[in-house]
Amino acid sequence: MNDERKSRLHIHTGGLIIFAIIVFILFKIDIKERIESPQFQENYTYIETNVKVFWQEHISGPLKAKLGGVFVDFTNKKLENFQDNFSKNVLQTEGIDKEMEKYEIE
Repeated sequence: MNDERKSRLHIHTGGLIIFAIIVFILFKIDIKERIESPQFQENYTYIETNVKVFWQEHISGPLKAKLGGVFVDFTNKKLENFQDNFSKNVLQTEGIDKEMEKYEIE
């Protein structure tokens, strides 16, 4: 018997948005005025700046430092392999004279 229990209350993001809009309408909250207020803009700028700093210092920077060299080496090897195969297969000139002789018009 399957004893997995599913929660009875399952809230979707869309449901939360609709609920928030209904609450805003009921309490006559002007969303545009709130968003355009200087305090909201300052808070948004503060959060945005801190998120960018956190991303650079704790996620992106260390990841680039650890994997940057590995990624560059890997892509350089693959690029060299591609260039070698390209020059061998596409720019092949060996034996082309013999092939041209077959189709030579007299």
